[in-house]
Amino acid sequence: MDSLTQLIVIFMMTMFISATISQATTVVIHNNLEGGLSLGYHCKSGDDDLGYKSLAPGGSGSFDFNPDIFGRTLFFCSFSWNNESHSFDIYSQKRDREFEKFGCTQCEWRISKKGPCKLNKYNKMFDVCYPWDA
Repeated sequence: MDSLTQLIVIFMMTMFISATISQATTVVIHNNLEGGLSLGYHCKSGDDDLGYKSLAPGGSGSFDFNPDIFGRTLFFCSFSWNNESHSFDIYSQKRDREFEKFGCTQCEWRISKKGPCKLNKYNKMFDVCYPWDA
């Protein structure tokens, strides 16, 4: 094997190893509903069902996972309060992976009636807001 081929093989092996040792990611959900409402939520990713949970007014909950090395990790959640319910992709690896503009390894979200807002890693404010998926 010539030296260029060796360098390419070493580079590819290094990339594969670094991709397989993916850093754990944490999703934090904060109940930011007005009027002292409890927030119910149920999150899933494929066959990984995290079950139904409830957050008291102002409360927080979290879950951890290792993102897929091929960039396909998706956690979607349904949120409910009173007689209202909405859904949102709380973690989409294409949108949230660490090196994207607003990517994260600790992804924090405030859930309000208007929709979810993500913690901006640059200004430390919850100003990266999205509409509900449904």
